[in-house]
Amino acid sequence: MAKTMISDNFTLILRISMASIWLYAGIIGKLLNPGFLNPSSEQYVGFTIQYLAQGSIIRQFLYIVAMPHPVLVGTLVMIGEICFGILTLIGLMSRLCSVVAFYTNLIYFLSASWTGAEEYGLNLLMMIINAYIIAYGSGNFSIDSLISRKFNAINNNVLWIIVGTMIYIAVIVYLMVV
Repeated sequence: MAKTMISDNFTLILRISMASIWLYAGIIGKLLNPGFLNPSSEQYVGFTIQYLAQGSIIRQFLYIVAMPHPVLVGTLVMIGEICFGILTLIGLMSRLCSVVAFYTNLIYFLSASWTGAEEYGLNLLMMIINAYIIAYGSGNFSIDSLISRKFNAINNNVLWIIVGTMIYIAVIVYLMVV
């Protein structure tokens, strides 16, 4: 009993920490930043993509997928970060959210890790937390916990890994063909 309570508290702390990072990045860093989607601003997402591509090990991926549509990619990133934050905070669809967030962090990690330790460390740590939530769920202090009492499929890691992967691949393919 005590072990479960410690585990649930730990998971809740991880979720709150992760949600605060996502919400800050999505709301403060992007939504409330008037320059983020403005091509005439120094803070324009297109300039960020271009800068990151210079030293990235996935340079070609960024040129093919992100560079042709910087405003669309920026909008998707902003919406994704805000959704990741909200869903992680309340513990709703946590495994699916963490799979998609894991891939997002992986792209950030591969794109920006060459720029310095903070990008490398933050994205690596977030991927580890995403993997923890995928493996162990969002704990008893979550909406998922309430739902899983009626629908056991919500605890199926493999299902959410497959669905999350398919969603991420679909977005990438869409960006390649528009």
